[in-house]
Amino acid sequence: KLFDPKLKFKDLGLLIVDEEHRFGVKQKEEITKRRLDVNILTMTATPIPRTLNSALSGIRDLTLITTPPRARLSVKTFVHEYNEDLIKDAINREINRGGQVYFVHNDITSITSIANRIAEVIPDSICAIAHGQMKEIELEKIMLNFKQRRINVLFCTTIIETGIDIGSANTIIVNKAENFGLAQMHQLRGRVGRSFLQGYSYFLYNSEKPLPRDAEKRLDVLVKHQDLG
Repeated sequence: KLFDPKLKFKDLGLLIVDEEHRFGVKQKEEITKRRLDVNILTMTATPIPRTLNSALSGIRDLTLITTPPRARLSVKTFVHEYNEDLIKDAINREINRGGQVYFVHNDITSITSIANRIAEVIPDSICAIAHGQMKEIELEKIMLNFKQRRINVLFCTTIIETGIDIGSANTIIVNKAENFGLAQMHQLRGRVGRSFLQGYSYFLYNSEKPLPRDAEKRLDVLVKHQDLG
């Protein structure tokens, strides 16, 4: 709505942009072009290269909030080749302590088959699937059931990447992590560990073919930088 040319502000003085990575470059340039006399505060947990560069070069002012919420723990991060025994252990460990699990598989064409396969090794778990091509009412019902802890394991696409805050979901397993960007993986990891409980994230890659060098670097960065702040 902000980009609608019909929208007129009487006396706009401050614009706050949250979740900046959801805006494209053209949209952000449009904001700057239209609002030359407006102060703009951009907030993000995922630094965008273009914005970060302008901040580090002095074009923008930069403020870092490095103090985590009280009792918050850093999410323990593991990178491993795809392994169903590992998946089974990770899911059962979370469920046994009363928690819930996200299993991210960002391919709608095969998400049902992989969900069925994993469900076979965790027969006592209640599983569901969520993705963006589902009917809105159906998707809303599934997410509500997950929030109300009627579902143990949610097999989903990156639809959960932002805006999801469920304190009882503290393990996330990301399949085919080599296909994800660093910002995406950082956001996905941020879906767990949002309460005072220890969060766990598992980034799994395809072992059937060599891991691309760039993907290896991204995963390595994720493991090296898992401290809060």
